[in-house]
Amino acid sequence: MTKIIAGEENDSAENNGYASWDDVYLQYDFGEPREIHSINLYRNGYENALNTFKRIKVEVSSNEDFSDANVLFGTADVEETAATKLAAQTINLTTPVTARYVRIWQKGHCIQNTNSSWKGYGNGVGLREIEVIAKLKDGETLPDAQETRNIALGKLPYVYGLDPTNIAAISDGKQDDNYAVHNSTGERWLQFEYKNRYRIHEGSSRAPIRWSA
Repeated sequence: MTKIIAGEENDSAENNGYASWDDVYLQYDFGEPREIHSINLYRNGYENALNTFKRIKVEVSSNEDFSDANVLFGTADVEETAATKLAAQTINLTTPVTARYVRIWQKGHCIQNTNSSWKGYGNGVGLREIEVIAKLKDGETLPDAQETRNIALGKLPYVYGLDPTNIAAISDGKQDDNYAVHNSTGERWLQFEYKNRYRIHEGSSRAPIRWSA
């Protein structure tokens, strides 16, 4: 997750100091103008809470300084529901736009617990993934839909339980005697994050592993 901070939290001020925070942004350079058709924003979430993401704005430009900015969404709050939690905010463009740069703005978030009446403002702007969907250029091709590869190779998992021994061996691509030891009894699991969505064809291990895509 990429996280930036909109301002300093102050629990003695109204809304934790929200009024003094800044609208902050992430900016991406595609390297050249591209014909953009849609944008997907995947944000952070909490197990027992729902967010309202504050002052969202998405804009694109042909210039790095955004002197010719074209606003595609906002400025508006985006409220998460139980049905949309962790799902992408999708901005579909009726008419595609051509741009080289994109900025995604936000000013913190408001959290509402789902297991109590507590709510409050947080200064974090957390994004798990940003997808900008563009038309293929001449000469560009989509990868073979049937192409498969080991997407866990070389990735270190999150471990539920005690610190493991030799954890890198769990995803080194070798099925040999250089193995990882979990060091926990009872319920325990490993979790891999792949950053993107994949169609998983198979998984293999010498012990049960909880896979997450």
